[in-house]
Amino acid sequence: MSSLLIPKEQQTAYQRWEMSSFASDIHERPQEQPKKAVKPNANGSTARNELSQYLAKARQDGFEQGKQEGMEIGLNEAKAAMAGDSNKLLQMTLSFSDSVKKSNEEISGNLLSLALDIAKAMLKSKISANDNVILPVVRDAIRQLPYVQQPAVLMLHPEDIHMVRQQMGDEIGVDGWILRENPKIERGGCMIETGANQVDATNGMRWKRICEALGKTDTWQEK
Repeated sequence: MSSLLIPKEQQTAYQRWEMSSFASDIHERPQEQPKKAVKPNANGSTARNELSQYLAKARQDGFEQGKQEGMEIGLNEAKAAMAGDSNKLLQMTLSFSDSVKKSNEEISGNLLSLALDIAKAMLKSKISANDNVILPVVRDAIRQLPYVQQPAVLMLHPEDIHMVRQQMGDEIGVDGWILRENPKIERGGCMIETGANQVDATNGMRWKRICEALGKTDTWQEK
């Protein structure tokens, strides 16, 4: 501008045009609006937070699920292993028990055989040393008969007949017993034969019955 403030009446035509044009230009130019600060998108931030939380929860849930499944698998494997060990231990225990049982049975059997051998030796010694041993044997054999039917024969070793006649003559005489020597019968034993019955009371047969009652097999005669 040619001057700062010039009264309108003193301005030239050009000056008046220049001022008018400048003012018009100012009014016509749109004023620039101040740029607004861009605020952060609240919805976008919330979505990101929710996604982060979801992923974190998913990871945690996956971890917990994996841990639980791992614990269950481990527990099942441990149970299976313990069951296998228990079965092995049970088999070992049963095997040991069977071995102990067999050992006890073997020991018991040996002890019983030893006891029978001792008893047999004592009986034979008693028979040879005591003539009266035949008397209870004969009485017991007669009691096994349901009744005495004639003819009734009592067979004894020759050395035992004298003792029976001397000690039991009256008893057997009443029923008409016939005493008969039989050298095949060992001392201490006898045999009875009647019209309907037979009683084997020899030493070998009586010993056999005793062994059978004890579940053993043994013979009276020396092997």
